Amino acid sequence: MQLKKATTNLNIILTLAEKTTLSNPVYLFEFINNQTKQSYTCICQDLSTPTQRARFNKFDIVEGVDDRLNSSLILGLAGQYVYNIHQQTSTTNLDPELSEGIVQRGYMILEGVTDEIVYISHTPIVNYVAHEQ
Repeated sequence: MQLKKATTNLNIILTLAEKTTLSNPVYLFEFINNQTKQSYTCICQDLSTPTQRARFNKFDIVEGVDDRLNSSLILGLAGQYVYNIHQQTSTTNLDPELSEGIVQRGYMILEGVTDEIVYISHTPIVNYVAHEQ
């Protein structure tokens, strides 16, 4: 999965039906930063139609807005994350420990706002010392 900071990330396609055991699941997304180990959660609404759900699930995730019950959250640093998607019946629970099980695990890359690479150069200071004999 790949998300971009400060953006509405449209059409995130996942296959969750295979391991989902609830008839009307609510999906709790948990993102864990690989460096800081900080966990971020939000409930994402499945936008796929009932016939599509047998094959795939579709989500829009807004990064940069703190509305964690409505597919929006503010993640930390750009970089690598591990994600866990939990099934549950609650529409308000944001605690993964209280969910009813993980239906998918994976890796997510969070891109920064710009794709520009900045190089910083430094001019070394060289001092020559002459030793007389």
